[in-house]
Amino acid sequence: MGLSRVQLGGLLRTARAGHAPARALAIADSRALVRSLFLASAIRTGLLDVLAGRASFAEIAARVGCTRPERLQAWLEVGTELGEIARRSGRYRLRGIRARAIAGGDIVLDAHYRSMIDYQAGCYADLAGLLVSAPSGGRADLDDYADDIARVSLAATPFIETYLTSVMAQTRPARVLDVGCGTGVYARIVANLSPHVLVDGIDLAPAVIDAARAEVRAAGLDGRIRLHAGDVRTWTPEAGVGYDLILLLNNIYYFPRGERAALYRRLGGLLTRPGHLIVATLAAPGSVAAAHLNFMLACQAGAAALPRGGELEADLAEAGFAGIHAQPIVPAEPFLAVRGVLR
Repeated sequence: MGLSRVQLGGLLRTARAGHAPARALAIADSRALVRSLFLASAIRTGLLDVLAGRASFAEIAARVGCTRPERLQAWLEVGTELGEIARRSGRYRLRGIRARAIAGGDIVLDAHYRSMIDYQAGCYADLAGLLVSAPSGGRADLDDYADDIARVSLAATPFIETYLTSVMAQTRPARVLDVGCGTGVYARIVANLSPHVLVDGIDLAPAVIDAARAEVRAAGLDGRIRLHAGDVRTWTPEAGVGYDLILLLNNIYYFPRGERAALYRRLGGLLTRPGHLIVATLAAPGSVAAAHLNFMLACQAGAAALPRGGELEADLAEAGFAGIHAQPIVPAEPFLAVRGVLR
């Protein structure tokens, strides 16, 4: 069906105003924002799980204890227009690629959209106050949304695993220390890459360590992976234990910029000779994702920030490491794996 004279006239007037391209882009931006908000709300309310199976409106309302059916109906219409859900014969089901992937167990997408409303949007919504807050002021997202943040960071796992596979083959470590081990995903990867390697992991959060221990037990690796709750800057391994390889993966930005060389020096004291230290992280600037993460880090209480060009290499050299090599490992992103050797 062609455009009516009214529609054509409106388009011509918009074009003459000189802002037609910008307005067209704004419409596309709005649709992307609405999709993100819809998926975030679907996850957070449990509605996405309900819609994973074919369900009638009454069944959906009952599952979430809905007392305002007009609001649920309006929300379902948003999802239908986006193509994330479909309605047929009075029953609803998931249709969109994103929604079906999340329902299918993609924890990275789940965490990404779950964090969209409060964590990812919060810094922008609060910018006016953040720009004039006290030096010690800031948001507490790193604590409030720690699980989601950790899961979003798993998007880099396939690339880090590929890099670690190469490094493990070259260095053949007997003992590895995973600093800021979180869920223990990299400790498990390292243990699976070599049947003889022993791995220690350390993280500040006792609850995170408890959950990671359960994952290690489930993988049958509790005989070769030991996890510790503590701060690596003060933690001491068992007498006589030294590490051939130490990992700092997706977490160096939590340490204040001025303390990183001292941290590397401290970790060097835990290495055997020759020992290897790997730091893997996004660096800023270099992409929208890097700039966005760096902004969110800068808005937190404390002094978190992505490293900038050359900082990683300079700090490692200051700490006594040599043979420093930086390698981009994620396509189209300034995500680096930097390795230094202590001889």
